[in-house]
Amino acid sequence: MRVACSLILSAMLAFPSALFSAPQDKDAKQAAPSTPAPAPVVKQPLAFGLEDATPVRMRINRTISSADAQVNETVDFEVLDDVKVKDMIIIPRGGMAWGTVTLAQPKRRMGRTGKLNINIDNVRLASGEKVALRAVKDVQGGGHQGAITGAMVATSIVFFPAAPLFLLIHGKDITIPKGTEITAYINGDIPLDPAKFSSATNAPTK
Repeated sequence: MRVACSLILSAMLAFPSALFSAPQDKDAKQAAPSTPAPAPVVKQPLAFGLEDATPVRMRINRTISSADAQVNETVDFEVLDDVKVKDMIIIPRGGMAWGTVTLAQPKRRMGRTGKLNINIDNVRLASGEKVALRAVKDVQGGGHQGAITGAMVATSIVFFPAAPLFLLIHGKDITIPKGTEITAYINGDIPLDPAKFSSATNAPTK
């Protein structure tokens, strides 16, 4: 009997942590605070400026075709409506906007249709500044400005709800007729200085 008690006592002295580690680990787990979920990011409203995705209706100033367009060629647009912030004209009707040809390929052999892509770049404000535009209202993944593409419109994918068919296929070349209307969108929130817009442009009409 003494031998058995000695063996048990020896085991307790040799491995004391083995007898108490399990309850301690359990208590430690219970005491550990849970990690709080990150707070959602709240978008702060602009004090004065253009909100992301503000629409800008405009029309192209000349006919452009995949038959003779060149990559990096500038395409001019005319703004069709005043864009206002707090009753002040920020983008005037008749103002200018610009795009750039990013792909131009005339019709090819074997009946292959030409290709024509135009990136929407920017628009001039009443203050003379330029701000970025994009071709689609909602952007997924960020960073992509969107382009007018022949394939997209030719297959009836609507990028411009305010416009009818934008790119027309003529003899397998893609042509955008002069006067074609589109809607582009402000690319990102744009803070502005209201003092730059309190000019004759915003004076009341007599």
